Amino acid sequence: MSATGIVRFISDSEIGYVSNSSSNDPINGNAVISEMSLTDLKAVPVVAVKGDVMDVAWSPDRSSVAYLLYTEVPDAMNQLWLKTGSAPPRALTPPIPLFGRDGSANDQILVRFSPDGKYLLMVDTYVAGAAPASPDQAIVQVRTADGSLAFVPPSALGTSGSKLGPSITMAAWARRSDRLYYRDSDGVHTWDPPSTVGTMASGLTWYSPTVSADDRYVAYVRTVGDNALTGQPYVEIRDLASNAVRDLSGIRAAPWFLSGSLLLEAEYGPNPQQGPGPQYVQTGSNFVFNLTTNVETPIPVVINPIDSWPR
Repeated sequence: MSATGIVRFISDSEIGYVSNSSSNDPINGNAVISEMSLTDLKAVPVVAVKGDVMDVAWSPDRSSVAYLLYTEVPDAMNQLWLKTGSAPPRALTPPIPLFGRDGSANDQILVRFSPDGKYLLMVDTYVAGAAPASPDQAIVQVRTADGSLAFVPPSALGTSGSKLGPSITMAAWARRSDRLYYRDSDGVHTWDPPSTVGTMASGLTWYSPTVSADDRYVAYVRTVGDNALTGQPYVEIRDLASNAVRDLSGIRAAPWFLSGSLLLEAEYGPNPQQGPGPQYVQTGSNFVFNLTTNVETPIPVVINPIDSWPR
């Protein structure tokens, strides 16, 4: 079995990860979701499935594991699953068909529990296309811990994308509450359970949002011209209390909050490869920006975070 690159902290002493019997063709391989203690490095299988696990998340109390599965049985489809305790996994959504849309810089695959574990978020832009046949096939949806459908953004119920990519995407939980952030063609919105929907910033197109540990700031990527493939990226930080915004200097992207005041960011530069695709790529240099001192410090290692602890 080969690792897929999906690794999650379950606690400060245990991780979860996904392996697959076929690294070259994972959709036709056998995937295993396992837990491992960092003390003895003993792996314990939790779920074995046929297909490719696109993302996985453990509930904060470690009682449940949720995962998005991509299979070709009988046809290409994605489906959200939940395993709680010793019970067998159960499907939370019907199979959601893929429409053959080209990949996009707007794509996001995400399975995440809210900080208190009351809600489960799924973002699956790979199935963006025609309007969903039912709300439980929407590309962005929130479910309660027991799997019941709790919220679907209104914009996820219409035509959700085209060959250019999804129209609703780039969601993130707050760190200390059940507030959800997401964007669509009108801007960035919020959802506060059980039913309040608001607009945080009209017309804002953001990428890779990350919320600070104290919920004071959100950092995200914008691009000159708002075209993620051709535009020059930069990082913007928004104070969620005052709505004040500041742009960080330099060509930066891939922000990741390490704490309430420390933000990891990667330097980007022109792509040396000519042709289609992103015009800016990582240079290999990384920095930590201190929001308290406004000082950016280079770090001597290349870091592309998969997960972090504490949350």
